[in-house]
Amino acid sequence: MNRRQFTKRAALTLTVAAVSSSAFKCGSEQVSIYIRTITAFLNQIAGLLPAHTAAIAKIVKLASDFDAAYRRGDFDSADSFFNSLEQNLTTLTNDIGINTSNTVKTWLAIIGAAMTSLAVLFKQQVQAQPAIAARARASRSAGAVERLAAQSKVDALYQAAKP
Repeated sequence: MNRRQFTKRAALTLTVAAVSSSAFKCGSEQVSIYIRTITAFLNQIAGLLPAHTAAIAKIVKLASDFDAAYRRGDFDSADSFFNSLEQNLTTLTNDIGINTSNTVKTWLAIIGAAMTSLAVLFKQQVQAQPAIAARARASRSAGAVERLAAQSKVDALYQAAKP
């Protein structure tokens, strides 16, 4: 097994371990599990990359604010926080770049998988409740949700993580 295969398998294993307990939960508790996964790995990255500590702290705050807004049913605020969270994570990943440790790359992959899982959850919720479909399409985060939850993205994530 080469390093790339090991990294893929490690990312899948850690992601499954982090989120498998949520497989049969729904709603805000499931969202909170994904957010805790994201913030836990971001805090680990902050310890390894002190130059990115401020950006990571901002992202952790956005994630916590998103979780709180979602839990209290303030979906307009949650939408805004999710959109900002996705944008800031993308910026952080681009700023860190490819020339970082395999540990950080693996943790970023887990964070990406958790974001994809959130988007898939949101897309499934909208599909199950047609009455909210128009509102969901008009949301600020609609593009991010569609991109993250696209079948090709989910399939690629699955293929990358296969043993």
